[in-house]
Amino acid sequence: MYIKKWICKQASSYYLAHLHSFQTLQFIILYTMTKPASLTYLEASTPLEEIYKVIERDGGVIIRNFLSSELLQEAMSSIEPHFAVRGNYESKSTHQELGEDFFPSGSLRIYGLLGKIPQVITKIVRLPTWQGVMARFLNDEYSSYTGEKLIPQKSGYMLASTAALRLVPGAQKQPLHRDQIAYQIRPDPTNPLFTPMVGCLIAGSKCTKKNGATAVIPGSHLWGPDRAPHVEECTYAEMEAGDALFTLGSCYHGAGENQCEKSDPDALRTLFAVFGQRDYFRQDQEEILSTPLELARTFPEDILRIAGYYKAVGGVGYVEDHQDPVEFLKAGSSLGQFAPIPSKSYV
Repeated sequence: MYIKKWICKQASSYYLAHLHSFQTLQFIILYTMTKPASLTYLEASTPLEEIYKVIERDGGVIIRNFLSSELLQEAMSSIEPHFAVRGNYESKSTHQELGEDFFPSGSLRIYGLLGKIPQVITKIVRLPTWQGVMARFLNDEYSSYTGEKLIPQKSGYMLASTAALRLVPGAQKQPLHRDQIAYQIRPDPTNPLFTPMVGCLIAGSKCTKKNGATAVIPGSHLWGPDRAPHVEECTYAEMEAGDALFTLGSCYHGAGENQCEKSDPDALRTLFAVFGQRDYFRQDQEEILSTPLELARTFPEDILRIAGYYKAVGGVGYVEDHQDPVEFLKAGSSLGQFAPIPSKSYV
């Protein structure tokens, strides 16, 4: 009995002496369990395989110095004239398919950038990191029987949409969402990385939580359809101008709230969206219709392909006798026999 009392006394003394340590440990455990996962930052020079691994794990990644200083300056100087004549975006009466408050007021949006700042978009989609990420997560290879022959099938990627997005002071946050929402893709446990599209948001300005940096939930690309996103689970894609955020279409995210005053030096948050998608899905934004034909006729072949003027690798999107839509642009084609010959080349 004496020994038991002595042991209890010693244990109580030890507990009281280390109570602060126990409380600290408990706080650390609880903080670790509740703290939102963070986004990983990698340099643009990082080997592509390392970038892929981070995206596979987190559903997204931030690439430092994605744009060179020269390309960043060109992008901003090219888009400013368009922002100058654009009013605040109001869309509640025209885009109900995504929900009444999907595009909150307080933002300026310029769409169809291939037709407005083609030189900039051309340079962006030719960047090795952009092409590498799109190819890794949007290309596929498989086989299917035609009769008794097993025919190999492939798919590629193309532009999904392009836009310049600016949040002004007072802009409200956007609901957390998955970009693939419009494609009605159900999460597939056997292929958790499948997505119809990949987002690329390029910082044209400094992006902070205060001025509306994109809220992201790392790891949410692996969630099932019944789990709802919560703001408490978000981290924020704070970036310097020229950085880029890549996200799978299955990763929950949303534009932040701009809490700046107009006098703040970083009051305007500007992003360039240059998204990619699988080439056999309907294009999210009809780049072909958003781009003047006269301009499209001057594009080099690689840009015509990525913009959707060619069939998908598997043949989807043909015209007439299974021809590529680009035939419509050619003066000598039966489809485009009335098309004028461009007076000068694009490049």
